[in-house]
Amino acid sequence: MSAMREELHLLVDQLPEDRVPPVLALVRENMSSSRRREKALVALERIRGRMRGVTGVDEELDRRREESRG
Repeated sequence: MSAMREELHLLVDQLPEDRVPPVLALVRENMSSSRRREKALVALERIRGRMRGVTGVDEELDRRREESRG
């Protein structure tokens, strides 16, 4: 286990029992957002891969934006 993980375990062990749940919630929230970010990056790479070689995409998006405004 890395030194930082060991330190985290030691610090959590020193917390009063009622202070552990908020710390765990913070760690879980961070893990969840990290996973979402990873999934979004994977999806973006897939989209980029599918769009390689496609011409006129930017122009089409601009045209559609203009249509929706006016």
